[in-house]
Formats: sequence, structure tokens, C-alpha cells
Amino acid sequence: MRIALVSQEYPPETAHGGVATQTYAKAHGLAALGHDVHVISHSVDDRRHEARTGAVEVIRIPGYDAQLQLNTDAARWITYSVLVAAEVARLHRQIRLDVVDFPEWACEAYVHLLNRTAWDRIPTVIHLQGPLVMLANTIGWPEPDSELHRVGLAMEESCLRLADAIVSSSRCSAEWVGSRYGMDSNAIPVIHAGIDSALFRPGLAERDGRPTILFVGRVAFSKGVDTLVDAACILAEDMPDLCVRLIGRAEEGVRAELERRALTAGRAGLLEFAGPLPRTELPRELCRGHLFAAPSRYEGGPGFVYLEAMACGLPVIACTGSGAAEVVRTGETGMLVPPDDPAALVTVIRGLLRDAAARERIGRAARAFAVTEADSQTCIRRYEQFLVSAVEASS
Repeated sequence: MRIALVSQEYPPETAHGGVATQTYAKAHGLAALGHDVHVISHSVDDRRHEARTGAVEVIRIPGYDAQLQLNTDAARWITYSVLVAAEVARLHRQIRLDVVDFPEWACEAYVHLLNRTAWDRIPTVIHLQGPLVMLANTIGWPEPDSELHRVGLAMEESCLRLADAIVSSSRCSAEWVGSRYGMDSNAIPVIHAGIDSALFRPGLAERDGRPTILFVGRVAFSKGVDTLVDAACILAEDMPDLCVRLIGRAEEGVRAELERRALTAGRAGLLEFAGPLPRTELPRELCRGHLFAAPSRYEGGPGFVYLEAMACGLPVIACTGSGAAEVVRTGETGMLVPPDDPAALVTVIRGLLRDAAARERIGRAARAFAVTEADSQTCIRRYEQFLVSAVEASS
């Protein structure tokens, strides 16, 4: 098949989160199966770029900023979707695409889907990874009654209604769009691109000499990093050599606030900020830790960071009530705690750090789950069959 994957976020230039990770995994996984894969992503400047990475062609297009001062996210989303539609059409004229795959994030498919007709209709699918309707109702972004809330939800509903097929990385995200947009969530298959269990594996580095809790992801309050640091400050009272290593890009002001909390607690050496790391370096860093904790207030999908840590043999800690709970099983592959509950987090972390046998047992089970249920080679074939089915149903 000739496949276009559309995602503003794509490594290395615009790799900011799980959408980028999953798009990269799909692109290279599908290309390895013999498909002709083209990625349309955002440029970091005002020029269009084309490059080939292995078997994948990456096209980066600028936003509308050179033509109009974009002051709001709503305007940015709408104008960028116009440019995406034009690029998809250009690529289709060139190679005759069989299918286009969009994330729901930022509604990049909006104008492309609105512009389709019976005689000009490329099969188009939407991949749910954290729908706006879910974020609005769980972490309060966008703010209720804001213009982005009104416009964004209308755009998202239109994209999902007009798409030929929808797939979700988690049952959680599927149920959100089902309940809020009147769709049959049971008709939405749950498939994701999986993780590379050969790249992410145990034994790549020695454990740190000091007890180390690892966090990987966007360093943001929505990811529960404040709860993690508050818990660590309490734990450090009887574990003075404790370390919390945060790997990822910090949102503005978040690092300063976390450092302030550690200093106020008298724990100047508690936190290490590693910043974002290349994907190839991350497995080694995971292997250095004793456990992984990402107590996000809400996760729409299973969370690649949890699965990657599990594949490295780490016990993982996540929060109840969201998509992460679909892969983290308390006492088996990790531990679940309520969101925004430092006391519960203290109890679980203390228990794991003091019980090496439990960490080893849970880590082995976590690794086995990741290999059996989330290995990329198995998952990408499921995704390939989903795309084939979507194309056949549209013909």
C-alpha cells in the first residue's frame, strides 16, 4: 500500500510526546512490511523539506505563520489543517495514495475530510491517542467555554464522523469518544504500534548506586510530577540518598517549581533533570533505575513510557482510572495508585524500594507482558490489517 501518515509531531525535530513515538513506530514498522510510507509533519522553520530516513519519506511543511500572525490555538489548528489538506492532495496526485492515517490530536484531518467528495475520496482513518474531549473533561484543558474548547470539540467530532474508520490505542479513549460523540465504542478496535522489546530490554546498564525513581515523558503537572516530587520529599526523610531522575522536556516554570519544593524540604540533591534523550539512549537510562513512576492525572492510552519501562524489566507505577490501567496491573506488572495522592505513592514506592525480591518478580512479569502483548512486530501487523480492512471497506 501507499500510505501517508500525518502527524505534526515526528522525530527528531518535532518529537514531543506519544503521538510522535507512535507515528515513528508505525512508519518504520509498515515500511519494514513492504509498504510505501510517507510522513507529513511540521517543519521547524518557514520552509518545506523532504528527506528519506531509511525506507520512510518525511515531508515537513511550515505552518501559516508567515501569512498571518496566529494568536490562538483555534486559528493555528484550522490554518494548519488547510496546509495539510493541500500537501495530502499534492502527494496523492504524485503517487495515488491508498490510505491516509491521522491522529485525532489538533484535528489535522479537518479540512482534508471536509473537502472529500464521492469522486475525490482517499480512504482516511483516525487514530485515537488522547482525544480532546477526554482531556477537557479530565485535566481541564482546554478550559471549559473557551474558544478552543468550543471549536476544537466541533472539529474533533467532525473528523471522527467523517473518517472511514477509527482505531484507538486504548479502550479508554474509545469509550470517551463513544459516550461524548454518540458513537459505538465497541466498533472501534484497540490497536497500537507497540514497543521494540529488542531495543528496550533488561541488563543494558548497572543499577545506580543510590535508590533511583525514573520518570520519562513531558515534565508537566498534568503528568503528576508534582505529586511524585512531594512523595519523594517525604521518602527522603528515611532514604536520604534517594534520587528522582526526570527524563523529558519540562514545561515552562515546572522545573523551577519542582526544585523549589525539593529545596524547601531540605533535599537539594533529590532531583536530576536529564532533559529529552534520543530514543536509542533511553533503554540504557531505564535500566539504571530501580523503579519507574509516572503518576499522570489521566492517560488516554496505555502509555508507551510505561510499556518501554516494563520491557526493561522495571516495576511501574501509574494511576487508577485511565488508559494506563489497561497495562499496569497491581501486584503483577506494577502498582496503581489514585491520582493526586502523595501518601499512597509514598506507601507503594517505599514498599518496592525496600523489597528487592518484589521488584525483581514484578519486573520479570512486566517484561513478559510487554513482550507477549505489546511487541511492535506483533502490533504492527495488527495495524496493517486494520488499514487493509479500511481500504477494502471504502472501495
